[in-house]
Amino acid sequence: MSSVNLIKHPMAGNCLKILRSKDTKTEEFRRAMDKLGLLLAMEATCDLETVTDSVITPLEVEAHCSFVNDCRILLIPILRAGLGFVESFTRILSSAKVAHIGIARDHDTLEAKPYLNTVPDDPDEFDRVLVLDPMLATGNSSVKALEMVINKGYSPDKITFCCALSTKVGIDQLQQKYPALKIVTAAIDPQLNDKAYIVPGLGDAGDRLNLL
Repeated sequence: MSSVNLIKHPMAGNCLKILRSKDTKTEEFRRAMDKLGLLLAMEATCDLETVTDSVITPLEVEAHCSFVNDCRILLIPILRAGLGFVESFTRILSSAKVAHIGIARDHDTLEAKPYLNTVPDDPDEFDRVLVLDPMLATGNSSVKALEMVINKGYSPDKITFCCALSTKVGIDQLQQKYPALKIVTAAIDPQLNDKAYIVPGLGDAGDRLNLL
């Protein structure tokens, strides 16, 4: 089954407290999402392969360095809310490429309807794909987005799904569909309400980020 990594960093709790509060204003909500994105990015990249090179220091001494060739990393935020993680992930992966997938959810049927896919057609150019979406609720939109990526030739074992909140329902659906997928999340909430919102959750992340 796909691995689920629940981040343990204590500062994640500070971010989640702010994000969950109904009294949090847009500016503070964005800052907390950005900080949580940094923690998720660090966790999602901790197993990346490194290459070695050498540089000359100001003391005119050669130093051998191990580093990640992050131009071979592809970030894919799922619109709208996934945009809330792009800045924090690109601070860690400054040379990463960014593509976008747009998914609209029908609030009556809960059906996921794609409307945008800018994922490159050359998967061999990338060693890892990080799919970004703050919320993994039913998993319907996430599965649809992953289908759009995998249909372009990307291997599920090279994909990590990064989210702030998740549910067992959503995790189970992703695991059943893509056993090799990795999932990184800051919290697993216990349930969904009758409108398929995560409970206790944090509301609609896209709306609270004021993403139009």
